[in-house]
Amino acid sequence: MSPTVLVTGASRGIGLAAAEALLQDGATVIAVQRSVTDGLKTLEKKFPGKLHIVKGDLTADIAAALNVTPSLDVVILNAAVNLPLGRLSQIAIQDVRNIYDVNVFGVIKFMQAALPKLRESKGKAILVSSAAGEFGLQGIGGYSSSKAALNQVSRTFAAEEPDVTVIAFHPGGVKTEMAEVTAQEAPKHMDAATAARILDDLVEPEVPGSGLRNLALRAPKEYSGKYLYYNDPLVTDL
Repeated sequence: MSPTVLVTGASRGIGLAAAEALLQDGATVIAVQRSVTDGLKTLEKKFPGKLHIVKGDLTADIAAALNVTPSLDVVILNAAVNLPLGRLSQIAIQDVRNIYDVNVFGVIKFMQAALPKLRESKGKAILVSSAAGEFGLQGIGGYSSSKAALNQVSRTFAAEEPDVTVIAFHPGGVKTEMAEVTAQEAPKHMDAATAARILDDLVEPEVPGSGLRNLALRAPKEYSGKYLYYNDPLVTDL
């Protein structure tokens, strides 16, 4: 029986690439996102009966997503926001809260709802993080601190849930709409040299997408609690 994998933020970019890689490997995919894109519609036609599309908000429509199928083997929590940019000395606190609502609290809420099914299937949860959470970077303190918090959330779930494999995943710098918008806004909030590096050495979404597929379908229990880069042999060699 093919595994069932739920992917949030699956309308484009990393999430869409992960969904396609999973479908190509025979998985059943539940794609959860705020809008249904042409890319998703194409996948739905290409893999009839294997892709279930749920249009909704990560923080509000959890039950609908989790009830699509009777069982659930993996969740890939990829949905995230990083705007608005702003230095911590200037950014509105409500803007930081909004980032945390999606990137941290939304993940905790989704995990709480998904855990009964994941415990039953002895499944996996992969939380898409970012290396931004490891460094002090100008202008993205709301986003980077939320990803640092997410890494700790992942480690804590791993410690508390012995029957579920919980992994944090850094996808690398990726050619996505988010990266393009960030690059446009960055010069207003950080020095020119830092802003110029945002679009350096970006990889195509299919690169982390295949890494997420590998972890979702083949990661061993020993990976639980780890924070893995997309190009780590522990990911690419699975």
